Amino acid sequence: MKRRREIIIETHLVQIVHGRKRQSAWCQACAATTGMITPEEAAVLARVTARTIYQWVETGALHFSETPGGALLICLTSLTTAAPDHPRR
Repeated sequence: MKRRREIIIETHLVQIVHGRKRQSAWCQACAATTGMITPEEAAVLARVTARTIYQWVETGALHFSETPGGALLICLTSLTTAAPDHPRR
């Protein structure tokens, strides 16, 4: 009788592009100057969808600021320390 052995290897890739200057801004909630990233960058770091990041912003789970042009920036400190304990997708 032959036995079949199946090995599954999963890998995750996180790509960080160097050379782009990270924006820093005052986070009122942290009361400090902190790194600010786009919702799409935050989604990659948190391993969730951009929509989930927007939901976390709406519920107050993440700190954010808006640029004078209306772009949303996520507080990197709140993402790494206070992100909700939601299941990762």
